[in-house]
Amino acid sequence: MSTLPVNLIVFCTTMGHGGRHTYQDCLDNLRSKVDLSIFSNKLLHLKSRDGEENIADTIKSFCSDLDIRVIETKENIVHHSENHLTHSAGYFKDIFKSYSDPIIRQQKYSFWLEDDELIQTNKIDLEDGFKKSIEFLEENPKQICVRFNRAKDFKDDDSEYLVENENIFTQAINYTQYGPTFTFQPNINRTDQIFTAWKEAQNHLDKLGKVHCEIMSGFLLKKMTDCETPFSFFNPKKIYSKTIG
Repeated sequence: MSTLPVNLIVFCTTMGHGGRHTYQDCLDNLRSKVDLSIFSNKLLHLKSRDGEENIADTIKSFCSDLDIRVIETKENIVHHSENHLTHSAGYFKDIFKSYSDPIIRQQKYSFWLEDDELIQTNKIDLEDGFKKSIEFLEENPKQICVRFNRAKDFKDDDSEYLVENENIFTQAINYTQYGPTFTFQPNINRTDQIFTAWKEAQNHLDKLGKVHCEIMSGFLLKKMTDCETPFSFFNPKKIYSKTIG
């Protein structure tokens, strides 16, 4: 087994999801699918709130046992249903902080993983999926990412997408009403492009109360390439993600 030029970046909070903490399930699931030493660097960004120091310490201890480095941001965040602007702006700061890390920036690719996602595989192992995703991005420099969809099946079987090969599909120009766009589902991305896009995003955080965070993300990332359809995803019949948050 060889180390891949890819970081593992996990986003986690002491707030959890509806009072439930899922980071252990997420990371246990990931390491049941792939040896974590395949990642060049492993980082967990922890957003912690006042009064939840014991939870933060437990998360840090769990990560230490897995050789995952933790960077922590203190902020009394609220759920997005309470204040979408505050929640999204805080998350955008966390993304930029993580991708600004000098060790993270040394690697060409990063695997973005929120702590309530469980990767599922079928007829292919995850290491091979990572390798095929990186190979695809190497061969298609205008593409920004390969996502692992949060569903085994498309909600609309007639939804339009381009099949690049048996493993990698690409969002067509009218994939959504907003065109091709980025989502925060698990994905392998180009580290420098996420860093650059989220550096610019820091100047537009005040707009996140009106513009959905993923729509803004897609808009900013499209500036990184002259391709009109830069967002690809793995064949969900082979690899997809199940959310438990």
